[in-house]
Amino acid sequence: MSRHPFYKTARWRRARLGHLSREPLCRLCRQAGRVNDGGLTMGGLSQADRRRRFLVVDHVVPHRGDHALFWDVANWQTLCPDHHDVVKQREEVRGFSNARGRDGWPIDPAHPANR
Repeated sequence: MSRHPFYKTARWRRARLGHLSREPLCRLCRQAGRVNDGGLTMGGLSQADRRRRFLVVDHVVPHRGDHALFWDVANWQTLCPDHHDVVKQREEVRGFSNARGRDGWPIDPAHPANR
């Protein structure tokens, strides 16, 4: 997967650091009741791979090169590498989230069970 040139700019580096200072924990880990500043796996275990001890500024809605969507800070969320590289990527390929509510039913309206 090739990275978009927007990620190579000084503007992005500054914006990314600003976002991480405002949202310093993985959003999906937080929703699961875990505090993950990048030092844990999405399962809550200590991240053994030192190269994966960081946080990702993710675009909630993939920008696909759209300049306005790329820079829309309301479209950014902080994720740990596991949530970004496994869960988020899978959702983008499938087109829906598999997350479940307390009742066990999928919460994403786009999930096939909710159509």
